[in-house]
Amino acid sequence: MRTLSILLLIFFLIAPATYAGEPQRDKGITVHALPKRVADLSGQPWGLQVTYAPYLKPEPGQPYLQSVEDVLEYVGKQDKSVLENGLWIVTTNPSAYSEQETDFLNKLKIEVPKHNIPLFWARGSELSKGFKRYQSTAWNKLSHPSAALTHLLGWA
Repeated sequence: MRTLSILLLIFFLIAPATYAGEPQRDKGITVHALPKRVADLSGQPWGLQVTYAPYLKPEPGQPYLQSVEDVLEYVGKQDKSVLENGLWIVTTNPSAYSEQETDFLNKLKIEVPKHNIPLFWARGSELSKGFKRYQSTAWNKLSHPSAALTHLLGWA
């Protein structure tokens, strides 16, 4: 019984520290995936068009991110509080994107979570259904407080 009490005490002390709250879109980075063929018509660059927010670090012009490296570099410039609230990507109909663009978007789903950046995804026409979260396998294993405690105690 005493062991159980100690474990519960440890759990309740550690659990709040492992849970920082759910990321919020209005405190993170929102981008819209502009397809190349649409960008060509409007004279803009294709890629992830960053939505301006006053808490983001200023850039000399409108940021368009066209590679995983561009995304990681841009995100890396932001304050920790922005990083904790993640990257929120809004896309359009998948058929609007070329093979190159689709590959880029798919790589983001794999690479961004590996850098402990919360990643959320939604199709513009389905925003009312909410965003889907992408997480790395390692994060999934430790994202729940009881899983973190199990890992900490070496039971995993």
